[in-house]
Amino acid sequence: MPLPKPLNRPEKDWMPLKPEAREKYEASLDDTLILNIPKPGSKQEEQQLVRRFLNGLEKLFDKHNNWGFLQPFVATMEHCARCQTCNEACHIYEASGRNEIYRPTYRSETLRRIYQDYVKPSGKYHKQWKSGGDIPLTWTAVCRLAELAYRCNLCRRCAQTCPIGADNALVAREIRKLMSQELNIYTSELHERGSMLQLKVGSSTGMNPEIVKDNIEFIDEDMSEKTGMNLKTVWDKKGADI
Repeated sequence: MPLPKPLNRPEKDWMPLKPEAREKYEASLDDTLILNIPKPGSKQEEQQLVRRFLNGLEKLFDKHNNWGFLQPFVATMEHCARCQTCNEACHIYEASGRNEIYRPTYRSETLRRIYQDYVKPSGKYHKQWKSGGDIPLTWTAVCRLAELAYRCNLCRRCAQTCPIGADNALVAREIRKLMSQELNIYTSELHERGSMLQLKVGSSTGMNPEIVKDNIEFIDEDMSEKTGMNLKTVWDKKGADI
């Protein structure tokens, strides 16, 4: 995909993962690691990981645990027509050279088959007539799905393009949520320096209200000097017309 200057300069090729990294982390998806998920140390740990994943997947389809996103999530999982229209709207899929793992429907279809086989009440009957192929539910499949969820930047162009409004970006978001809440798998950049700061301080940047006011005061002074006008941002004014 051609880029404008100066971004069109040739970049160095990706360095392949070192053998010691492949030995330590689950890296069967490709040569890129985002989550650095350690390999389980025993069969018991593998089984526990799968059980916790299934427990979290059931919660995603439960109205008491996921009432805020249940309706669009179920609509996407149940009614996607597999027309692949969304693929043409995905800039990541295009920039990757149309690599299958970056296709918007790739991760959604993977989760859909697992849901239909292992969570949906009709799963045992579904297996008898489906033609899409089984996806063995192993710890490797769970880890690969976690990595796939972070190969999407949640821009939702796919949802805007879809004729029926299926939202594959929402599916990626729900997978991230499941992995974080049930398996403690997340990227520190988004979780520790984003979500946790939002909960603790009230801002994903870590800025408390006093720091924000101080920054705005500085901007007011700077703009007043440039415009010659006395500018002052008002905070918490009762009855303000915003």
